[in-house]
This record gives sequence, structure tokens and C-alpha cells, in this order.
Amino acid sequence: MNIFSKISTFLSRIVDVITQGNLERVRILKEFNTLFKQAFLQGEIDRLCTVITSMGNPRFTHSLSSIYLRSGFKITIENDEDLSESNFWEIAKYVLDSAPFIRQLMALGYDTLIIVGKTNTAGIQISLKQVVDLQKFMLEQAK
Repeated sequence: MNIFSKISTFLSRIVDVITQGNLERVRILKEFNTLFKQAFLQGEIDRLCTVITSMGNPRFTHSLSSIYLRSGFKITIENDEDLSESNFWEIAKYVLDSAPFIRQLMALGYDTLIIVGKTNTAGIQISLKQVVDLQKFMLEQAK
């Protein structure tokens, strides 16, 4: 690996950390993007999805929320032709089925799960605090 590619990689990581919030967020986003791509290529899901950090919904804030500009966990459906609401909920199920993962997202400052199509304006927003009881989580962590 030459010096220019090392510098490029380093700068890429800095940009990721600045735009996404911190290294843990960057790691989770990259893992999710890899998992979604693998699931699509293996035929497990019909929609190719990408994940980024985006603006969250200010009505969904909780005590651990980042500023709303970085509090949204946004999944974009890349091949969004003929989307129905059930497609959004099918993708949401991959995230919402794991309460520990939702808690981890909340601990990283996320408060909104956003699922949208790439070219159409339809989509859903889900309050993470509605999915997981934050008070119960905070009490379990204190023990």
C-alpha cells in the first residue's frame, strides 16, 4: 500500500467519523451495508438497501439522542420501483426484531429509524424509544 492510498484511507475515515458521529457508528453502518448487500446478492431480500446517518425526527428525541442532524438511522431502498408500505415494514423488521440492537442504536445517539426509497418520497419513520422502553434499559444498565 503506497502513501497516497494510506492518506486517502485515513482521510476517508476522518470524513466518516465527522459525518456519522463516531467510530462505533461508522462500524455499525459499514456492517449493516455489508449485510444488506450480501442478503440481496444471495436472494434473501428483494431490495438492495444502504444505511447512513441522517436527520432524525425531533419529536422522537430521548435522553441519549444526538443533535437531530445526526440522530436518524436511515435505510434507503436503492431499487425502489413498485414499493409498497409492506416493503418498508419488511426492511424495518430486520432492525426492529432485536431489542438489544435498538438499545445499542439509542446509546449511540440514534432516535429515529427512517426507511425510504431512493427516488420516491414515500417512507416510514419509527421512534426507537417507542420500540424499546428506555427507562427499563437505563435501570438494567445501572444494576
